[in-house]
Amino acid sequence: MFVNPRDPDNKIINSKILEWVLAFEEIPKDVSIHTREVSCNDPGCIHTDTYITIKGSNDFKKEIMIRKPLVYIRKWDIVL
Repeated sequence: MFVNPRDPDNKIINSKILEWVLAFEEIPKDVSIHTREVSCNDPGCIHTDTYITIKGSNDFKKEIMIRKPLVYIRKWDIVL
């Protein structure tokens, strides 16, 4: 797993992801996000995927999968 030495707890990137998610008009403003990285179990696989779960009131829930480690995610990667 990749770790940013300046943000080992991923607080900065998670706050940026929340900011980028809230920029979409269809997303309620009271959402929370949860990110998790999933590595492939195949020994020949080098992929690490990041899952972003967006939850809000009124049973709003959306999950985005990005084929990058969390530390490499940027605004343009988030597509709803």
